[in-house]
Amino acid sequence: MSDPDAKPQPIDDPASNPPPVTEIPIAAVGPSRSSLADLVRGSYMWLVAILCLVVAIGVTWWSMPEQGIKIRIHFPDGHGLAVEDAVRFRGIDVGWVEKVELNRALSGVDVLVNLSTFAEPLAREGTRFWIVRPQLGFGGISGLETAVGNKYIGLIPGDTEGEWQSSFDGLATAPPDALENQGIEILLRGDRRSSITAGSPVTYRGVDIGRVLSVELSPDGLKVDVRIRILDRFSKLVTSESKFWASGGIAAEFSPLGGGLTFEMESIETLVQGGVSVLTVANGGRPIKPGDDFILFDSPEDGWYEQAGQVQATDVQRRGAIPLEVAWDQKGFLGRVSRKSVGFIGTHIRTGTGEYAMIPSDLLELPEKGIAGSLQIGLANRAEMSTAVGPGVLRESEIAQLPLPVASGFSYPSPINTNDMRVPQSPESCLAIRANGDFDDLRYLSLSIDANDIGDNWVISNFNGDRSVWHGAPVLAEADGKLIGILLVVETEARVSTLTQANIPQ
Repeated sequence: MSDPDAKPQPIDDPASNPPPVTEIPIAAVGPSRSSLADLVRGSYMWLVAILCLVVAIGVTWWSMPEQGIKIRIHFPDGHGLAVEDAVRFRGIDVGWVEKVELNRALSGVDVLVNLSTFAEPLAREGTRFWIVRPQLGFGGISGLETAVGNKYIGLIPGDTEGEWQSSFDGLATAPPDALENQGIEILLRGDRRSSITAGSPVTYRGVDIGRVLSVELSPDGLKVDVRIRILDRFSKLVTSESKFWASGGIAAEFSPLGGGLTFEMESIETLVQGGVSVLTVANGGRPIKPGDDFILFDSPEDGWYEQAGQVQATDVQRRGAIPLEVAWDQKGFLGRVSRKSVGFIGTHIRTGTGEYAMIPSDLLELPEKGIAGSLQIGLANRAEMSTAVGPGVLRESEIAQLPLPVASGFSYPSPINTNDMRVPQSPESCLAIRANGDFDDLRYLSLSIDANDIGDNWVISNFNGDRSVWHGAPVLAEADGKLIGILLVVETEARVSTLTQANIPQ
């Protein structure tokens, strides 16, 4: 039964009761605003890509050839020169050949050269270039390394302060002064050329001291002008009192009582190339300077060699060297004791307190088999003038100062006073002095200093003297004759131990 009091229920009519409406989101479409940082944070592959790009750029940059300094050289002939052949100076590569081609007039070869950036001072006015190739002559073989290898371009630089230049005329052959460009150029003027040619040697007593640079007629055509260069290390041998003559050919002399026909010539080189000989025949001449001119004689005059034998090649007074010896007792076979001695040169100095000798410190070391307390140093061949090595010896690095004994009736000749000593600032021309067995017979040796070592010790190049003859010898400056060091001769080298303020006696 139905309930009469119940309220009628509404009928579900979709039209009268619609369902609730759900809101649909609408996307906002527009340009993306993501930053590079957002992309990087989104993926680390971007970092890898950027790193690969940087590496690729770096590898490409470093693999590119160095861009140097471009110059062009015109040669009369190529002599087999090829691309990538070297340009060398003092034994090192300073550039390379980029291109070799005939010039437009077909009169020569143009070579494009790329000089390294560090070699920029070589591209200056006055620089001379030539192609190095094997050449055989009586004076020797040059360019032999190119016989089986590549050719290369050699050069002699001009003035480094000169104007920069990009085009050069190369030489057909190496210049006569290719081996050494430092020296003094002078002019010889003679009546005829004889057999002298460019490149001929200039000799002093048969030893090469320079080269002939050119041979040509004088401006008036009445003389022959021979331009020569005297190398720096021999320039002191030539003064205003020097005589020059042509030395080519053979001198023949026939003596019916003296053994027949005799021949004389300087060398095979002068026989083929000719040459110039020189002797200094008198003291007191002034040193030569660039541009000086001399007479070129056809042959030496009688007496020149005799006069030259009386010439001292330096004005430096020979002094300071005294003959010394170190002696010690040494144990021998079955305990037998013997006396040993070694001679050397000492440097004699005189101070206000007495006579001293500056000697190499290594001479104060007792030999391995020596008996302690037996070491003595003194004048050579004068037993009464020796002294035991004791506390009176002042040692200063490589040089020791030893008091010399004093004896009545004996005086030391040619000492060096303390005001005749100085500290050198850089390598300079100098002489080593030695005593040839006696105080009065002093000899000298010109020293060639290696300028690569300008510290307290100067290395001597090409020294072949005997240690017993030169070890401890005083070294005097040619400029003023003052003592500047002591010559030390060791097993591996010879060097000058220069003076310092510490080892100059006060």
